[in-house]
Amino acid sequence: MNAREFLVVLAATALFLVMGASFLGNVNWLGSPTSIPVYNTTSNNGIANQMFDTFAITIILIAILLGAAMIGGVYLAKMDEPGKVGP
Repeated sequence: MNAREFLVVLAATALFLVMGASFLGNVNWLGSPTSIPVYNTTSNNGIANQMFDTFAITIILIAILLGAAMIGGVYLAKMDEPGKVGP
């Protein structure tokens, strides 16, 4: 095992230990479940109400960007030769 592989294993082990310590630490969990309003027709207190009323344009732009990224990923995955342009 060379020095680079050793450092990678050491970094992964350290990250795993930090994540394990954060999950096993002292967490104050709620005794009973709480109600989270997702969509509320009578008032504007729901999460969906706030998100789609306040950030409607942003959500549409993110959807277009993710759709273009999916199409680009499929296009790149279908290329026969690396570096070749076109299907």
